[in-house]
Amino acid sequence: MVTELATFRVRAGQEDAFYHSYLAARPHLAQFPGCESATIYRVHEAPSTFVLCAQWRTLEDHLEGFRASEAYAEWRKLLSPFFDGDPSVVHLVNP
Repeated sequence: MVTELATFRVRAGQEDAFYHSYLAARPHLAQFPGCESATIYRVHEAPSTFVLCAQWRTLEDHLEGFRASEAYAEWRKLLSPFFDGDPSVVHLVNP
């Protein structure tokens, strides 16, 4: 299992619109083969920052499957208008 942590900085004043777009985009991610779960959190101390925590069966399911798919293109199209800079993504694995 691989955990993806993606941090999104959202343009100030667009936080609610971003969250609603995330809800519309979520099925593209959550229903993709290899995605076990996907939850987004808003950072209390930085309200324009959101962190997505997605569980993937394998790193390849995320990077070679989802990222190369039409589902990712649609997901990105819905969310990217709200980004304030590029998202930061890390992958966590058990040692």
